[in-house]
Amino acid sequence: MYRLLIATNESEVLNQLNASVDWASLDFRQPTVVSTADEAIQNMETQRVDCIAYMLNGSEARRLSNYLNTVRPSLPIFEIRRSLEAQMRILNDMRRVLDRLHEDNTDEYYDEKTIMSMLRDELTHNLLAGEITSEKELRGRLQMLRSHLSLARPCMLYEFDLPQGEIYLNYEWHYGSERLEKALRNNFFGRYYEDLYYQVAVLTPRHIRLIVCQRDDRENEPEDSLAERADQHVSQVLEQIREYLDLDMVQTDRAILPSMIALTGA
Repeated sequence: MYRLLIATNESEVLNQLNASVDWASLDFRQPTVVSTADEAIQNMETQRVDCIAYMLNGSEARRLSNYLNTVRPSLPIFEIRRSLEAQMRILNDMRRVLDRLHEDNTDEYYDEKTIMSMLRDELTHNLLAGEITSEKELRGRLQMLRSHLSLARPCMLYEFDLPQGEIYLNYEWHYGSERLEKALRNNFFGRYYEDLYYQVAVLTPRHIRLIVCQRDDRENEPEDSLAERADQHVSQVLEQIREYLDLDMVQTDRAILPSMIALTGA
């Protein structure tokens, strides 16, 4: 069973949570509960902790957040919600993340950092595919996966058409759209290039989407500069794809979004 740590001084929230949630049925032990950042840090230093949630005042929250960002950057964080329905949804998502982190991959070894990166790729694919439809869900899942994608800053969205996409995937590529997406992400656009995140999704054999996002721990870049740098990198990558994969990706649309939240329809 997975071990949860909850740091909060709002006892009434925890009382309601413990009265409503059957932790064992979710494959969780009864949570360890502390009331300060120092107690939480001490617990993480001395005990196994699989994930954490915290609701603390400003200074305590900042101290714990700083520790998590510098010492435990891959430890999943989940939200505490007052609604039982919302809390159960979050806990089920958390269990699926932990299952992926701790599954036995006998054919290939992946460390925790790599698996978290793969889960973030899946999250942004789902976002680009229109499968995440609320700001709360997006915020919660980004926090859970310790992502630095900014939800408060402008980002770029590109749409591409593959005129020969079905023929290419069936007769030249042979590996399917999922492998093509990984190749575009890992070998061409790159997840992270010059302080910007590039996330690509192959939605259909004809339709590819790309989002270019800023980090939340860097200075906010003006829209003009963001667009110029992203356009330049995208143009270079399209040439490389044409040269190395013999694949034409035709840009059909380009937009500056106020933030990633716009993709949820919120």
